[in-house]
Amino acid sequence: MDADALVAPIPAGPRPNPSLWLRLTAGCRAVGATELLYEPEGTPPSRLPLTPPPPEDIHPSCVLRTPGGQGVVRFPAPGYALIGGTARFMAAAVAEGTDEARARFARHARRHPDPALTTVATAHPPGHRAWSAPSAVAPDSAAARQLRLLADFTSGRITAPAFALAWHQARRASRANGERLRSPLSDLFDGVFVLLEDYTHDPSLREPGDLSDTELLTAVKALTR
Repeated sequence: MDADALVAPIPAGPRPNPSLWLRLTAGCRAVGATELLYEPEGTPPSRLPLTPPPPEDIHPSCVLRTPGGQGVVRFPAPGYALIGGTARFMAAAVAEGTDEARARFARHARRHPDPALTTVATAHPPGHRAWSAPSAVAPDSAAARQLRLLADFTSGRITAPAFALAWHQARRASRANGERLRSPLSDLFDGVFVLLEDYTHDPSLREPGDLSDTELLTAVKALTR
């Protein structure tokens, strides 16, 4: 696994569970892979279809990877697996974000005392602390850009379509960067995302029940009060 690749430790049992398999298949589909290569230690690779459930004969120590190398899962021992790969693969396989997955694994390791889990958690700490208030957000982060977009939109400096497009871009960047949020800031950002699910920046594509520009502005202002 390339040292510069995004890597997240994930809890696992003695073999890949359905949750881990779903992560793998989601990552594969995101990068256009239609199968996986299964490489048990000391054995030539074999091809696996992506259909559930995971094959029962997969056991550590082994590697599962896409044929093109965009994503890889190292399963060195029962208890955990390491998922790594390109940003596109990881965005689908680890949808909560690499940092959030690392933070969750650290909590898992604390709940299940095991030297191996502790070692893995220590080797893969979150790169960002979780921000709960605007004042705590790093000024050069994508989350800070989202806060600026909120201020610009609610003050009338940018239009609703411009806000919607830029918000989605910043949100994707925040997730790709592994930025983590906690309540109440996460509640605010989630609320904006829910509103934008009912809004389209192109008036010709709007359907009955979709928010208008004015309705979006009113709803966002209500969230930020």
